[in-house]
Amino acid sequence: MFDKKYVLYAGLIIILFTCCKKKESPVSTNNDVALVTYEGQELHYADITEHVAEEIHDRDSQQVVGNYIEKWIKEKIMIHEAKEQVSDKKEIDRLTEDFRNDLLLLKYEEQLIKQKLDTVISDEELLDYYKSNKSRYKLESTIFRFIFIKANKPLADAKNFETIWKNLNSRNLQMLNLYCQNNADICFLNPERWYKWEEIKQYIPAKFLNENNIHAGVNRDFADFEFVYRLNFFEVVRPNEEPPLSFLRDQATQAILHQRKISLLDKIKSDLYERELKSKKIIFTNK
Repeated sequence: MFDKKYVLYAGLIIILFTCCKKKESPVSTNNDVALVTYEGQELHYADITEHVAEEIHDRDSQQVVGNYIEKWIKEKIMIHEAKEQVSDKKEIDRLTEDFRNDLLLLKYEEQLIKQKLDTVISDEELLDYYKSNKSRYKLESTIFRFIFIKANKPLADAKNFETIWKNLNSRNLQMLNLYCQNNADICFLNPERWYKWEEIKQYIPAKFLNENNIHAGVNRDFADFEFVYRLNFFEVVRPNEEPPLSFLRDQATQAILHQRKISLLDKIKSDLYERELKSKKIIFTNK
């Protein structure tokens, strides 16, 4: 004897694949085909294809569709039972209303911020923030600005490479990028970006270089059996030193904008409060 639920699934799958074979169009009603109903609620073809379309093609379709239908039915039964059995519906309604209000307020605040927040931050403002707050930011490891190339050995077009490397400017950095695309295993070629030692130490053999012997102005050239390594350190800051503004710029920018958001919303709340007071819509009943 066949299990009734598998007979049901088989019938539903026939409907599903009949729908799939029909030519789809923007006005097609195939997606409105109801596959199963429970307590007035319907599971449509579109509901299944929306959630498991890729799985229908990539896995056993009958199992995927059957599992989804069974999960849907069980969930609807549990919700129905909960409505019947849970007695404290006022608490549910209150929580639902609180959640709705929180979500509505969040969306409104996002709209206000998008419309009214000034996102332009001057260099002077960044510098003032940095001076006032730099002691709060502690370095956990050595940071540095550098450029680094790990190129295949032997070094291709070595003479031209050396000329470019020794005369770094924006144009030559672009030429190094092109060189790396064809000849290098790894490149770091943004001299304005700050890196942490933990980010790059895996690319440099420890026998050639470690955190303790990197310093500003160090220009190193070494090689192993497979690769040539070239490094040029422009600025190095140790954990016991103050982090530079350029390293904290992103954090400072976010902190300033966050404070502006708080101030903006506080002002709007205060203005709205005063407006409603003047309109006499607020009534203090204990006075």
